[in-house]
Parts: sequence; structure tokens; C-alpha cells
Amino acid sequence: MLKVEAAGESCLCDFTYDFFWQHRGSRLNPDQTVSKISFRQMVEALRHGEVVKIKGNVGSRLASSLGVDLIRLGGKGGPIEATGKIIVDGNVGSRMGISMLRGAIYVSGRVEPPLGNVVEGVSDLSGYRKFISLTESLERCLPVHEPNHQGKNELVICDGILRDTLGARNLVDRAIRLRGDAGMSTGILMQRGLIEVLGDAGRNTGVLLQGGRIVIKGSTGDFTGAEMRGGEIFVAKNAGNFACAKMRGGAVYAREGKPLPPAQARMLGPSEQAAVARLLGLSLLYAMMYRKLSL
Repeated sequence: MLKVEAAGESCLCDFTYDFFWQHRGSRLNPDQTVSKISFRQMVEALRHGEVVKIKGNVGSRLASSLGVDLIRLGGKGGPIEATGKIIVDGNVGSRMGISMLRGAIYVSGRVEPPLGNVVEGVSDLSGYRKFISLTESLERCLPVHEPNHQGKNELVICDGILRDTLGARNLVDRAIRLRGDAGMSTGILMQRGLIEVLGDAGRNTGVLLQGGRIVIKGSTGDFTGAEMRGGEIFVAKNAGNFACAKMRGGAVYAREGKPLPPAQARMLGPSEQAAVARLLGLSLLYAMMYRKLSL
């Protein structure tokens, strides 16, 4: 067990080292330490199934991409099944568990919203709340804390907590149904399945989407479908500016939205109008006013 004395530091146990491939150490050096334990040592311990116990309050972005064997850092992609667990004796800042895929986080104090791709599960450690990957819960039908619940082939989220990276890296043909608004990067790197958001979603909805379907009953922020490679995104209202930036495949269907060239807005064919009407609960006549944003 690694024991860390924290005083509000951010990016602890962050498998990306604050997206090291972008900043190359200017924001975070993996070998800098917190109470003589380096960021790299924390990550390596978790990769090998060990426990990292943190005493004190933790800053934002705890455990980003926890349990992911990141290709950008020499991995093979996908989950690290033997990922260990994090135990925090204190409070945790916002965006805990961004794009988290495996492992568990136990917290004795408060967790600030928005959350990452996590959902509260049934705790097996007295005095601590347990958080697991929302994607893993969906995949394996793991029990979750009420009012969220597992349904037939779906995970229903209705706790009113804003989340970023909802459904990150999902690989299974099951549905996430969110009764409320979503944060940024909903469905990032998703390959299969469905995400349905009954409210609005933040910027970068469907970023790096590879397959599956995202249905937003409200509007999305800018950069919807950025670097999208496949799949479909349906937006009932406005898909924002700079939609489809660096798109390689797939399509965004929206009432309004400004695609970034070479993507263009096109009229829908009959089958596409029918799909928009069915998924967004519209009449066929109203669906004719929608456009397909694609290459």
C-alpha cells in the first residue's frame, strides 16, 4: 500500500499525467512527488492492482483514465482488469474519474461536482462511499446506489449530478439513459451502445466517437463530433459551432449547428427523416427541417 499525505494537489493517480502527450512535462512532471511519492509511482501501483491510500483533501481530476492502458503512453488500449483501488480520507475536488474504466475510488468526505465517468456503487468499506466506472457498471451490470438503477439492458442515471465523459470507451450494446444534463465529452471514444440525454450536453459531445449512437434531447456545446470516426449523434436543438471538426466518419443530425469544413450540412433522405423523428420524438414533417452534418 502506498500512503500519500495530500494538501489539495490536483491530478493525483492520473493515468494521463494531465495529458502528458500534449504538454510534455510543462504542466506536470510524472516524477515530481507528493509526500515523497511520485505521480508515476501512484499510477504504477494502481496498474499492478495495489492500493493507494491518500490522507487529506485532494484537488481536481483525481484518477483520470483510471484503469486505461493508454496507447499514447505506450499501452495497448482498453482496460487494465487488475487495476487497484484508491482510498481517500478527506474531500475530493471536481472531475474525479474522468474517462475512468476500471478500479475503484473510496472517499470518506465530500466529492465536488462535476464528476467524471463514475457512479456510486455499493460500498464494501465502512465509512467510505465507493465510486466505480460508469462504463464498467454498464458493461457488467454492477449494482449502483439509488436513485440510479440498472434496468433491462440499460443503466439509468437520475441523481441530478453533472458528469463529464459520460459513457467513455463503452464497448457493449447497452444503453445509458441520463435524466438531466451532461457535461463535456459525452461518449468520448465510445464504440458501441447508446447514450440518451434528456437535457443538454456540453462541448465536445461525441469527441473521438467510433461507433454507437448518442441522442441529446436538448442542445450541445461547440465542437460536437470533433474527431468523430463513426457512429451517429442526434441533437434535438442546436449542435453548436465548429461541429465535426477534424471528422473522419459518422454523422451528426441536428435542427441547427455550424459544421467546420470540409464537413457540410445536407438535407435528409426519407430514411434519415424517419430515424430523426423516431429517436427525437418528432413528427415526420418537423423532421424535414433537420440537417445531416457530415463529410
